[in-house]
Amino acid sequence: MKKQIVLTMIALACLATNAQAADKLAGNEILAVQKGGVPDKVYTQDKPTLRIATYNIGKNEASDNVADFTALNSAIKKINADIIAVPEVDNKTQRSQKVDQLKTIADANKMHYAFGKALDFDGGEYGLGILSKYKILHSQVVKLPSGNAEQRVALLAQVEVPGFDSAPIIMVTHLDWQKEPTIRTEQARYLLDLSIGDAASDFKDIASSIKILAGDFNSTREEQPIKEIGYFFNEVAKKGTDTRSWPAINPAIDIDHIFTFKGQKWDVKKMEIPHNSPEFNWSAASDHLPVIAELELTEQ
Repeated sequence: MKKQIVLTMIALACLATNAQAADKLAGNEILAVQKGGVPDKVYTQDKPTLRIATYNIGKNEASDNVADFTALNSAIKKINADIIAVPEVDNKTQRSQKVDQLKTIADANKMHYAFGKALDFDGGEYGLGILSKYKILHSQVVKLPSGNAEQRVALLAQVEVPGFDSAPIIMVTHLDWQKEPTIRTEQARYLLDLSIGDAASDFKDIASSIKILAGDFNSTREEQPIKEIGYFFNEVAKKGTDTRSWPAINPAIDIDHIFTFKGQKWDVKKMEIPHNSPEFNWSAASDHLPVIAELELTEQ
């Protein structure tokens, strides 16, 4: 009987381990032909525009009082983006005084929002989110391969942005932080699978959809995870722009990134990573600086 119980427990453990893997294609399937989706289109006039940012808010722990969002709300107003990817968000945890952080920020700035839980933590939830000036049509949280490390996720959200023929899908993530990049590289590859429909999601015809990937990748552009993402995505960059974003008080490394899918072409009209100045003390709002880009779509 004891042996049977042990075998049952092993079987259940294997099922739990493989549950996430079942969402990814094994590689021996005969793939269905992709039909339909978002058609190619070149814009010569009335080009759709988007101001997008990624801003790790660090659970509002930069504030002297974790329940005081004065500095963080000021930062969101100064960013003034249509869409903001927001890693490191607490939802009603003890350490954050049971505040729903994303809702608090969204309400104060009159924005729509979606929260993506990565894990249950400290009597509440911890994860990431998206803030949007425009209606979020649908969102989904997808677990990323995380091994024995902290569970990481991607939040996919389709946003009804004015001027676009098809609502863009914004992919928000926060990858593993360990110096050894193996897990981050696996997570990057899974994001690629999601973007072309080789991993399960709710988004029909995702391979042809307009997609932007943003967040805290805990990797500089010289590291393998970012090189992996570069297979399917272009990093948003502007010549002469210093992209170091952490730590906010004296930035040393570029770990916060925005990427556009290679199925589309964009002009980067402007890119900025604002630093502390007499006008605003960014390091009082978060330990990360925001990465902000103004994009113009030239090919859908």
